[in-house]
Amino acid sequence: MTKYCSNCGKGNDDNSTFCRNCGERLSGMHSINSDNKSVKKGNNKVLIGVIVLLLMVIAIVGTYAFFTINENSSDTSSSGSVGNISDSSVSSISDVSGGSTKSWHKVDSFNGVGDYEITFNNNGGNRIKIVSSAMPIKNYADNYMYTTVSKNGYNMGSSQLSWNSKSAVATKSDNIEFSGSGTYSISISAYELQYWNLEIYEYY
Repeated sequence: MTKYCSNCGKGNDDNSTFCRNCGERLSGMHSINSDNKSVKKGNNKVLIGVIVLLLMVIAIVGTYAFFTINENSSDTSSSGSVGNISDSSVSSISDVSGGSTKSWHKVDSFNGVGDYEITFNNNGGNRIKIVSSAMPIKNYADNYMYTTVSKNGYNMGSSQLSWNSKSAVATKSDNIEFSGSGTYSISISAYELQYWNLEIYEYY
């Protein structure tokens, strides 16, 4: 055991009464076991080791997090670029498709009250639609409009609008569709009508 002087701090033997350095009385001074000092020194070394290990772990985790964040940022940037290219391509395709949209266009029209013959040419070979409509006379008889389309004697299609004595006096309509280039004949047979209309449409 060692006694330390409260005046100068010098260590003295445990059985000493006065400090051998300054002569101060040592009675009542606490003794410190050298073994305890060794234990404290050992504990300090362990604490330092734990702190160093903790700092190393923090450094490793921080480095991993840094590279992970950078990698994710790079992937996000690349993904955004690909998305922009894809959107642009889709937009271009849509524009091309929109520019070539087809629809029905009226190319001619006729009207009358009785029988009629029409000849027309479909040089482009596009799809053709013939729309017939008529209004009957209110006389309680049978009224009708028959429309027939033919090419070189071959029937391409026909439509029939008819009313009887019990039918309401109202306009009816029907249509014929076909495809092919060449010269076509339209034959209209009408009976007891106020009027009839015929329109020719071409799809392009």
